[in-house]
Amino acid sequence: MNSNMEQNTKDNLEQIFKKHYSAHREGKLSEAEKGYQEILKIRPDWGQALNALGNLYLDQERPEKAKPVFEKAASLNPPDLSACYNLGRLKQLENDHQGAIVIYKVMLDQQPKIGQVWNNQGVAYREIGKLDDAVASFRAAVRFAPEMAEAWNNLGVAQDELNLTENALNSYKKAIEIQPDYLSPHLNLGLVLQKTEQFKEAEKHYNKVLKIQPDNEVAKFMLQSIGGDETPDAAPVEHVRGIFDQCAENFETILVQGLEYKTPELLFNLVRPYLTEKMSILDLGCGTGLGAQLYRPFAKSLTGVDVSAKMLKKASEKKIYNRLEVFDILQDWVFPTKFDLIYSSDVFVYFGNLDMIIKSASSYLVNGGKIAFSVENLKDNTTSYRLYPSGRYAHSRKYIQECLNRHELKIIEINKTDIRNQSGNPVKGLLIVAIKE
Repeated sequence: MNSNMEQNTKDNLEQIFKKHYSAHREGKLSEAEKGYQEILKIRPDWGQALNALGNLYLDQERPEKAKPVFEKAASLNPPDLSACYNLGRLKQLENDHQGAIVIYKVMLDQQPKIGQVWNNQGVAYREIGKLDDAVASFRAAVRFAPEMAEAWNNLGVAQDELNLTENALNSYKKAIEIQPDYLSPHLNLGLVLQKTEQFKEAEKHYNKVLKIQPDNEVAKFMLQSIGGDETPDAAPVEHVRGIFDQCAENFETILVQGLEYKTPELLFNLVRPYLTEKMSILDLGCGTGLGAQLYRPFAKSLTGVDVSAKMLKKASEKKIYNRLEVFDILQDWVFPTKFDLIYSSDVFVYFGNLDMIIKSASSYLVNGGKIAFSVENLKDNTTSYRLYPSGRYAHSRKYIQECLNRHELKIIEINKTDIRNQSGNPVKGLLIVAIKE
């Protein structure tokens, strides 16, 4: 074929492509799909057509069909950058964050000034726990796209996780300056201000969140924690899930090294005299499985449950548990068997009213079964529980005893201890073991 004929064929295909692309935009998906496929029979390495076909499959909610099409377009020389972007996003949705980073690097080698790609790469780095790389990516994102409020907010989140508090505050403020009604940085800024005990300023941002989204449970809860008239029964489940999803990759480093967290070992030492072989054990709010290896030698079966799927993923890597399950402990409990031991470290601090949890736990303990758990210690025995500005609850010894007694559980061990550090100060707690009578 001579060059004129090739050019005519190319021109004709581009006209045909425009026709089918218009059909695609109008929602005529079957017609467009057939047209794209006919074009690709003639010109199989046309990146634009491959990317359009992949997008059509996504519009049809068929990501399994879209992925190989994007992969083909991304492997061309040069790669189709739109297909690379779509493939990267698809990989992130599949939780293949490392694979997404590889794709984004290919894109950035070709066009290093695309702020949105730097932003997406930063999100992927955050998901795998590489916070320094995430910050570097988000910094590049705001350098090349300085008006991208999302990238400034994401930069703030990564800086906050690295305890770069002032930098995080400035990043959140920049996101709000660009987009004044952007809910996420208002909430994030409120949380950082509250953490640094700037309560009045935090309150302003929580109120802004509630103006944008009146039913936002996290903003309501955090306002209550800094002096609301009512004390809620528990932290919102989405708030707790968000905390632990966000820190799952670096959770053990943060707790063990940063907060000198020893509660799992201290609780195990307290319950150890009551452990026998071949017990059925439930780790309630297991997180990444800190301390689970201590109980494994005594377990016929070890079940771990947690509200955070990302924490459970980390726990599964240890290969300690027989069963792991996403679980909201305030919902109805459904397990195939009762347990000889239920233990829970630093979980009850997210709940004020423990009655429903204790009732559920008692109903799933065999006679003579034990429950072991930790709480923050509220010295004022005239009050059942109190919500602190940390967003955690403290419980009085009297309340715990009454709650356990109400559900046929008798305290057999109780110890005062420091359960973690907060802002450099020890947090006073109680470790409790009770038996079902």
